[in-house]
Amino acid sequence: MAIVGGGVAGLSAALFLARAQVSAAVYDQHESSLYRVSRVHNYLGFPDGVGGAELIDLGRRHAQRFGAVLIDDDVLSVKRGDAFEIQTSSGTDDATFLLLASNKRTDIARGFGLELGGHGARFVSVDERGQTSVDGLYAAGRITGLPSQAIVSAGDGARVAISIIERIRGGYYVDHDT
Repeated sequence: MAIVGGGVAGLSAALFLARAQVSAAVYDQHESSLYRVSRVHNYLGFPDGVGGAELIDLGRRHAQRFGAVLIDDDVLSVKRGDAFEIQTSSGTDDATFLLLASNKRTDIARGFGLELGGHGARFVSVDERGQTSVDGLYAAGRITGLPSQAIVSAGDGARVAISIIERIRGGYYVDHDT
């Protein structure tokens, strides 16, 4: 699984995928708008607020703890053959599934012929499972037109990750601690 975007949607998806033993690589250029937010006061679990950069750092550490791989590299292009071929400035990687979790990377969506709509023509259409019209290509968070709220994007990343896990496993999946 390749995830383009290391904001809360991408990191939340990576966390759920990694906990389900699905390899997850997050390609991140530290472009999340949360880096510019001095204090987030509406994210559950932080009654005194949390710095945007701190929230991202905690999410990165959390996803890595369960095995997600973070690749701080620019995605130059993505092509589809038997798998998604992700070209970065450091090399090429392949993935069965691709998740767009950055509204800054609409170029990748356009490259697959996806029509962008909504405010500023920056949003991709997805079905109820987060799937775009391209098989194996998913999207989560702000790029799907959801409200620009960190907690909404994090929840959407988790929701889409669970959909992907269910597709891989062929059935219902739930992630509960005991």
